[in-house]
Amino acid sequence: MRFSLDNIAEDLSPLSVAILELLKVDNEKPVKGNVAFQKEMFLISNYIDKVNERAEFIPHFLGPYSEASEISMDNLVSMGLVEKKESNTYKITSIGIKVLGLKQDILSSEEKESIADFKEFISNLTNDEILLFIYTSYPEYTIESTEYRRIMKSRVKNSISIYKKGIVSLEKAASLAGVNIETFLDLQRR
Repeated sequence: MRFSLDNIAEDLSPLSVAILELLKVDNEKPVKGNVAFQKEMFLISNYIDKVNERAEFIPHFLGPYSEASEISMDNLVSMGLVEKKESNTYKITSIGIKVLGLKQDILSSEEKESIADFKEFISNLTNDEILLFIYTSYPEYTIESTEYRRIMKSRVKNSISIYKKGIVSLEKAASLAGVNIETFLDLQRR
């Protein structure tokens, strides 16, 4: 039995629409890996209530994790709306773009803009830098983390890297490093 694009679109939740939007923005640049995907969805769900209602993030081995987001992504892959490539890289398909076009009223322009901003932010970070940002910004999600100690050992190096990329302010970089601004400036010069 074949389903029409309208039927597929009709059944998509706001969470699935947000995932498709995430994959479409930034010239359809793929999302590289599960860490980036989960943390992008975490930031999105913190900003968009209708996504947060379904995502249900919990503390997990690598910080915030949403089983619902993982299941939604798997469903989008099985429907042919998303392509999963090697090393868990996700890319929207042409059918996914068409179906997303039928759901344009689900997300506001501000919400779509925030998704683009979160994708740009996360895509410029390494996995360790992503985890540092999430762990220091949302410490309540670190209680189950198996990587917390390792990430914190290299927090100064990674915060300097994030700052040099121009992704965060000096104040935020110092906060990520766990030091005051003056100390951060001294550490950065070394």
